[in-house]
Amino acid sequence: MIRGSPQRAILGPVRLARRPASHPPDQRQGSAVTYVAISVVSAIVIKKRLCLCAVTMSNT
Repeated sequence: MIRGSPQRAILGPVRLARRPASHPPDQRQGSAVTYVAISVVSAIVIKKRLCLCAVTMSNT
């Protein structure tokens, strides 16, 4: 009996075949991408807050 979802049983070997063990994913690259994504999102949030603050200040 196969435990887990049928999709996992089908896709598991295919994933292992595509990514050989000799080339593991670079953890530093993944963390750099995460850092850039967090920086971009926080910059957008700060920009929106500053624009909203400027609009509310000009209305008062």
